[in-house]
Amino acid sequence: MKQKFAQAVRILTTPPVFSALMCTLLYVLVPGSFASLGHYLLAIVCLSLLPVLAYPVSYLIPALRRGGRKTQRNLALVFSVLGYLIGFLAAVLDDGAAMEKVVFGTYLISGTTLAVCTLLHFKASGHTCGCSGPIAALSIFINPWFLVGYVLLTPIIWSSIRLKRHTALQLLAGCVIPVLAMLICRAQFL
Repeated sequence: MKQKFAQAVRILTTPPVFSALMCTLLYVLVPGSFASLGHYLLAIVCLSLLPVLAYPVSYLIPALRRGGRKTQRNLALVFSVLGYLIGFLAAVLDDGAAMEKVVFGTYLISGTTLAVCTLLHFKASGHTCGCSGPIAALSIFINPWFLVGYVLLTPIIWSSIRLKRHTALQLLAGCVIPVLAMLICRAQFL
């Protein structure tokens, strides 16, 4: 029963859900956070939909399906970083708002860092990274009370450890990477 609950927690708290929620709250509560409705919708596609596509693709292609969870994770990283790169380039080349450049830059640096960590055989948690970044962004750009959202990381961390997906150090790294990336991007674009 605990295993099923742990898996349910991971499914309900997937990073694309957090990124869609973050983009929507920024768009609604912070005027000018996106250059246009089209830029907001592009953010939803690049930060939420494209990363999720890795899972049906890994299921539909037999060779990828045979690769198991490791192949699925690597494909998700590729799809994610591709989405982050497309979004960042669109924001920079199509006169995106400063905040969307910060958001896409944060995701691009974070995703690239996770990919490098994976290549170095350190599996920093993409799950905590994808949840910590939006919480930090909402607390910085909307209201510090959003820091309470870090309480949500408790069940995510528990489920990751319960399912033996990550160690405590990998989970901590996932939490810290997007905060550092955001500070870098904020200094650059705001």
